[in-house]
Amino acid sequence: MFTPTGPARRPWLRPLIALGVVIVVLAGFWVLSMVSDDGKPPERDARDAVAGDCLDNRGTHADPVLFTVACSDTKADYKVMFSASRQGKCPPEFDEYTERGGRLGDTTLCLTPVHH
Repeated sequence: MFTPTGPARRPWLRPLIALGVVIVVLAGFWVLSMVSDDGKPPERDARDAVAGDCLDNRGTHADPVLFTVACSDTKADYKVMFSASRQGKCPPEFDEYTERGGRLGDTTLCLTPVHH
């Protein structure tokens, strides 16, 4: 009597295929991140600014949206003189910018205009 045996079982094949799929997906994400990287450092908002940094106002004077830029950049509108987060107020000769909330609380920066 004939008994069909079928193809030989390969229990190692499924994990190998799964590993191959994971490698292909990770490689795809890596290639996508390299293609979309423009070589510029990531933008930092005003909350990350320290004394000596310059800021670009992408909002309005009444509702500023500030980002850190190089002081040599023509977009630089303000220079951070110091942080007044502990005192809460800047001396009257400085412009004051306060960003509310965040993991460390409010951030208050004392600014001077940049003249190009």
